[in-house]
Amino acid sequence: MPKLATIKQPESLAKMAYEAIRQSILSGQWLVGELYNEKAIAADLGISRTPVREALLELASQDLIIFMPRRGLMLNRFTRSDVDEIFELRKAIELASVEKIANTSPMPDLLAIEESLLNQRKAVRQKDYIAFMGADRMFHTSFSTLTGNRRIISILENIRDMIHVMGVNALSLEGRAVKVIEEHQEIFKAVKKGNTEEACRVMAYHLDQSMEAVKESEL
Repeated sequence: MPKLATIKQPESLAKMAYEAIRQSILSGQWLVGELYNEKAIAADLGISRTPVREALLELASQDLIIFMPRRGLMLNRFTRSDVDEIFELRKAIELASVEKIANTSPMPDLLAIEESLLNQRKAVRQKDYIAFMGADRMFHTSFSTLTGNRRIISILENIRDMIHVMGVNALSLEGRAVKVIEEHQEIFKAVKKGNTEEACRVMAYHLDQSMEAVKESEL
């Protein structure tokens, strides 16, 4: 019997709809306060409403969108409590991550983090805040990935889309994008030197500054 390549199952329509809608949210196409219609979304995607409804329910479970009874759906408007909870969780996870990496010997490969810093600088020059948030995502998730802790990686990944939506608005504040790069650079330097205390201090400072920027831009 000859060896045959495994035939990959095609993705479900619901999964494809989920990814298409998710990407449209992350790329800034959804506006806060604007109502959207499930039927219109299905028409745009060229599929029936059933897989679209499944996709929207998944996005709602991730707090990216909210359903408005008999009106439609809209991008979630995060409350002060939402922001506090997200950043409290981020602090617990991300300080633990940089502490572990800074303590690791030999030091793991930090190339992905260096690359993210380069991409952030490029995005600032081009005033592309969507690309900036993509590079920001790489910067932060690279630390969690290097821990090798599957649960840390999963928890941070599960909230990164919310962080992305919050962060794009915060970057509209004068000079915030440049400050983020400076703060990221300090985190990177401390981790690379193996200075655990400094790495945790500058990461905590960065997250505090980011939280205040989100509140100032949204609340």
